[in-house]
Amino acid sequence: MNRKGFSSSFDYLEKELASLSPSLAADFRRALAKMPPVWGPDDMVRWAQEGLELARLAWRAWEASAEYYLASPQVLGLLGSVSFWEWARHGRELTSVSSALAAAYYRASPSTLPIIGPEGLGRWVGLGRHLYKGSWRSASLAVQFFEHSPTLFGVMSLAEASVLVRFLDVLCDRSYDLASHCLGVAPHVLRPLQGEDRLAFLRFAEELAAAGWADARAYLERGPGLLAQVEPSQRARFLSLASRIVSEEGRQAFAYFAEAGRALSQVPPELHGHLLGLAEQVASNSPVAAMEFLKSLPRVLPRLKLNELGDWHREGLQVLQMNQEGGEAYFRLESNRAEEMLDALSSRLELNKVSDVLRMYCKALTGADVAIHSAEALAQKGIGWVRTETATTEGSAIFLPPAVDEFEDKARNFSIYKVYATHQAGHLEFGSFLFRFEAPGNVFPTLRLEREQKRLQEREASDGHRQPLTDMERFFDLFDNRRLAADLFAIAEDTRIDACILREYAGIRADYRLTQARELERRPPIEELPLVEAFMENLVRASLGGADRLSWPASLMPLLKEALAVLEAVQKPAATVEDAAEATIRLYELVASLPNVSMDESQEDWQNPEEADTAQVSPMSGAGQAEQQQSQQIQGEEQPYRSPQPVEFRGEFKPELVQLLGRLRQERQAQQPPSPLSPEQIKALLEKSVEIDLQDGGEQDLQQSSNLFLTNLKRELAQEEQEAQKDKQRDRRRTTGLSTPDPSDQPLAPEPRYYFYDEWDFRAGDYKPRWCRIVEYTVAEGTASYFDQTLNRYSALVNQTRRQFELLKPELFRKIKRLLDGEELDMDAVVDYLVEREAGVSPPGKVYWRRNKVERDVAVAFLLDMSASTDEEIVKHTRRLTPDDFDDDPRKYFAWWMSRRAQELLSPPKRIIDVEKESIVLLIRALETIGDTYGIYGFSGYGRENVEFYVIKELEEPFGERVKRRIDKISPVRSTRMGPAIRHATYKLEQVDAKVRILFLVSDGRPQDHGYGRDRTEKEYAIHDTHMALLEAKRRGVVPFCLTVDRYGHDYLKQMCQDVGYAVVPDVESLPSRITQLYRELTR
Repeated sequence: MNRKGFSSSFDYLEKELASLSPSLAADFRRALAKMPPVWGPDDMVRWAQEGLELARLAWRAWEASAEYYLASPQVLGLLGSVSFWEWARHGRELTSVSSALAAAYYRASPSTLPIIGPEGLGRWVGLGRHLYKGSWRSASLAVQFFEHSPTLFGVMSLAEASVLVRFLDVLCDRSYDLASHCLGVAPHVLRPLQGEDRLAFLRFAEELAAAGWADARAYLERGPGLLAQVEPSQRARFLSLASRIVSEEGRQAFAYFAEAGRALSQVPPELHGHLLGLAEQVASNSPVAAMEFLKSLPRVLPRLKLNELGDWHREGLQVLQMNQEGGEAYFRLESNRAEEMLDALSSRLELNKVSDVLRMYCKALTGADVAIHSAEALAQKGIGWVRTETATTEGSAIFLPPAVDEFEDKARNFSIYKVYATHQAGHLEFGSFLFRFEAPGNVFPTLRLEREQKRLQEREASDGHRQPLTDMERFFDLFDNRRLAADLFAIAEDTRIDACILREYAGIRADYRLTQARELERRPPIEELPLVEAFMENLVRASLGGADRLSWPASLMPLLKEALAVLEAVQKPAATVEDAAEATIRLYELVASLPNVSMDESQEDWQNPEEADTAQVSPMSGAGQAEQQQSQQIQGEEQPYRSPQPVEFRGEFKPELVQLLGRLRQERQAQQPPSPLSPEQIKALLEKSVEIDLQDGGEQDLQQSSNLFLTNLKRELAQEEQEAQKDKQRDRRRTTGLSTPDPSDQPLAPEPRYYFYDEWDFRAGDYKPRWCRIVEYTVAEGTASYFDQTLNRYSALVNQTRRQFELLKPELFRKIKRLLDGEELDMDAVVDYLVEREAGVSPPGKVYWRRNKVERDVAVAFLLDMSASTDEEIVKHTRRLTPDDFDDDPRKYFAWWMSRRAQELLSPPKRIIDVEKESIVLLIRALETIGDTYGIYGFSGYGRENVEFYVIKELEEPFGERVKRRIDKISPVRSTRMGPAIRHATYKLEQVDAKVRILFLVSDGRPQDHGYGRDRTEKEYAIHDTHMALLEAKRRGVVPFCLTVDRYGHDYLKQMCQDVGYAVVPDVESLPSRITQLYRELTR
């Protein structure tokens, strides 16, 4: 084509384009000016003609044509002539489908093609075309795909993008909005992942979307972060394992993935490969069990070493092969077998397994009933202790670490527990907290009073000066550096306690000395410490018997030798806590002369005191003047003082705080009003005490901290007083047999008590350990009028029941046969005697009988169902009226309804719970007649962690006005989880000394609760657990009996009770008389 023809063709094309859209013609001119000079006239005309034809393809196709022209200069430069026409062809095909789609394609091409190259062009167009389904929403998603392509392909390959598109395609069937959101966030969330991980991640996303599309967004947004917690080389392996669970668990697959990922984040990364290998072995039998195995690792690995984990894993595989649900429960740690195997393999010793033994051990040492608790419990009280892994005491109980895993066998770990407990018991037995400021010691002359006078003279007296709250506070007020003084006192007193223990208890000496030697191995290098801290470290080592491990500058050796002589003096048999205080004063004067500077070991001769050639010093004297002057000449930068590294077996020692608690306890026990502790006093104590640590102290100001501390302190003392009053009431009943409460006893604020029980999983064939939490409450008190009104309302039945129960009394005299002597001859025995003699046998001469009085020894626990269903009106159990009863006459029905409403207003309809309460009132009246021990309890709740157990009357609690008032407050609550309630009632019966123990369960239907089975519709799981709880009661010597007012009770009671007695009372209103009759039969 010549130049003239070329120009005329372009003029024509431009006019045609302008007729379609003026802006299109303008875009054409701009693109024409930018086209690279690689084509001849024919190709240029073809290019321009392509745009015109494109604009005529569909409505508003000129928009796609405009994007075609604008993108062409860059695309031609990127692709070259051949690939350019392929690019144009793809655009034409897209335009015929959707001009918006083609416009987005053209617009994204200049930024996308440099990434994917000419070879990826067709696949890219195909992915976008795949998302378009003919609807405007699908078109919008496809347009979004093309627009995001530059960012997408900057993160992923075409192969990965193909999986992403399939993932989006699945989401489109459910929600285009969700698919659009996932497409928008994909580049950002996928960027941190590596290529292989990203592909596996997207494949799992596709599978997850197909099974449970609702989790797709959460997985895409949170998944990379969860996956990042897995060791990089193992991520694809982990995703492959996670994908195997999708077909089994569907929507739960993401939850398994997330929880397993979090679990692996708590495990050292170098173990991930080995652990995933173990999980893959499990997955061949059950992918669910494999993920449960990973989820349990943070709880299992602290208890097992890696080789022990293999044994535990093999045992689980065997269980899994025999019973899939049992194996899944095993790896979920919801199986007693799993816990037993962990306990058998692990050398870790947990406090709850040995606390009873340690309590008896400490009681034998101290002569007091000392409780043993976990240190975590003390830290939670917020009264100054915050460490959860350290042994300590607050003056009345001993707190130990929740677990010990020092050695590879439990016996040696138990020896550590014994040493921990012995040291704390030593503080109680040998008077660490009985320090009196003005009491003299037995070893040292008293310097305290003289030092106090000097301090008072140096300090100007002021009217606002606060008197110390305790003797220990008064003592520590003698020192400028309270922390240094507290550390010195702790060293001196611990030295004295250790000496007392080793002297008094020969049986613990070997373990104690081994523990001391082990502590010496852990001490920091002395020469690297500043001078004061090195001095303190030497004292600690000396207190542990490590005289051969001391090191000190030779020029200052007299100071250390005098300090060691002081420590040696507190180990004398006569030494008291007051002597430890006197030792503290002498040690403080010695260390106060030292600067806390770093010593250059190359310029100073460090020696062991036993090797140094110095004169003997007396512990009663002070430091020599020459040594003090020499220490003052030491040059260097003064460093802040830091306390010595703690000695683990000695734990935390807080004498100032323990004395404060002890003072308040004594004042309460003496029934004197406690000395008022104001926030100002507590604030002053916090300002100067080095013992009181508050968890929130760094975030709150001192005033808030003092208020919090005072509140926690008062609550703790109130709880202790409450427990003491309960013990007092219990002891009085046992020793005096009082049947009425002491009028001096004041009602105490009820506090919930917590208990944990296993639950039987019949599918796994094993118990879920500590699965259910019983929350025990004492029922609130109403009025006693309900009890009295019920007795009056049923006076005839009350009298009849009482007479029937009184008939049980003559049965207390039982005929005892075959005695050597008695009231009369036992004719049956006489006949047997004569027959045996004729047969030539020497018969025993037991041919008499007599009546012996045999006391009734019965304890019964009544367990009432207080679920929401007991709120049902009894009238609903009666025959319902039908339309035939009104002859289809609305007036008759309305008259009947008005009459019924009026009657309900005058006399509210009776509910099932009301009949249960009435039955209990009648039973109490009857039981008080014959003197049987009885308790009344109710249960309800919601979920396994909140099984509510209500105490209406304890077994050993005397009947009185409080019990009457509690009965008034019995009311329906929530669900019915029978198993743990039965187990807890059985536990209470076991605490009672009785020959016959009976558990009487009164319910209105089958057991049912949230999580009491696979879902709310399943009934079998709850039936089996309740049945097992009843069998457990029988094995423990308790006679269980079930009574239900559910007329359909036979359907499930046969399975639930089997060989346990039960009865169905279809007529609810007959329950009071029926329950008394059944009790007589059970206890006859």
